[in-house]
Amino acid sequence: MIQLLKPLVSFLMFLIVTLAMSTILSITTSYPTWLCAIFSLVCAVLVGRSAWKLVAGEKMSVGIAVVSGALMLGGLCFVIGFFGPMVFAKDTSQGPLIGLFIAAPLGVIMGAVGGYLYVSRQYGD
Repeated sequence: MIQLLKPLVSFLMFLIVTLAMSTILSITTSYPTWLCAIFSLVCAVLVGRSAWKLVAGEKMSVGIAVVSGALMLGGLCFVIGFFGPMVFAKDTSQGPLIGLFIAAPLGVIMGAVGGYLYVSRQYGD
């Protein structure tokens, strides 16, 4: 079962972080599109590799776990907060701003704390 979960979870986290980072960067910055795409892909590869290790139960360093946790949960919260209002409340024009200004920052903070707690529990055993 874990052999099936590792590629599935890693690929889903890769896609979510790629979408979230490229959307956030294209909305909030004036960087060229190719630079936003490269940065998004680098972050997504880091998260995909960390998700692979997480499902496999391998140990991670503190910095990688904090950054990966922040990107994972921040990206997931952004996608839910950005696209959720578009699906459920189609008549609101400012619904996606929930994902951009509320859900993503809270997800990044909670993910960073969660990544730190995960690693500290790993090394505490």
